[in-house]
Amino acid sequence: MVLLAIAAIMVVVVRSDDASSRGAGGTPGCAVRVQAGPTTLGDAAPSFRLPGIDGGCVDLSSFRGRPVVVNFWASYCHPCRREFPLFRRALERHADANLMVIGIVFRDIPSDARAFADEFGATWPLALDDDSDAAGAYGVRPIPQTFFINRDGTVVRRVFGLTTEKALERHLDAIL
Repeated sequence: MVLLAIAAIMVVVVRSDDASSRGAGGTPGCAVRVQAGPTTLGDAAPSFRLPGIDGGCVDLSSFRGRPVVVNFWASYCHPCRREFPLFRRALERHADANLMVIGIVFRDIPSDARAFADEFGATWPLALDDDSDAAGAYGVRPIPQTFFINRDGTVVRRVFGLTTEKALERHLDAIL
């Protein structure tokens, strides 16, 4: 009986050490950190540090001082297919303003999300929110959902659902 208890403890310790060395989501060296929400307009955007879809970490605080668009999306989301090209073009048009887009994968299979991002030419940081911590902090349920954060880190706009190119430019004007 004692040997069985020791074996069980060893399994838990080994699994615990393995998980902490990988960070959340199985990504080496990226410990997930998400500031509690909820997100309201005019408040500071909840900070997050999430594993990147291609490894490493995506940390909102590293983009402080830049206008940032945070978009929650998934490969199964048909409106997201129409938005991705809009974000790519916006980044090209506003490169001189140092615009940044961060995509947060919402309840999706990472390999499907990566294939989707490749298909649509995403060049911006993409983060995995495996436990929906960031989605919870931002109050995201349906997707797509997009947040526009100005240079001082304040949430200026929130868009529920699909946006258009014209509407996207109007929202970007508020943070550029």
